[in-house]
Amino acid sequence: MSVGLTVALTVDDLAKTIKRMSKGDKEELLLLLSDEGKEIIKRHKEIKQGKVKPLSRAELLKDAL
Repeated sequence: MSVGLTVALTVDDLAKTIKRMSKGDKEELLLLLSDEGKEIIKRHKEIKQGKVKPLSRAELLKDAL
């Protein structure tokens, strides 16, 4: 079952909302709207579905130490 929803939003309202966002939220929005964001969303879905295993902290930081 799906539910349709229509939202009327002006560009000005959207701009005001973005201006009020914290710096971290703006960075997250930028990531989500970029190609990197698409990869992050895809990876997150794969992890939730059990298709892939998330990297451990050691694996993630092995080259940084």
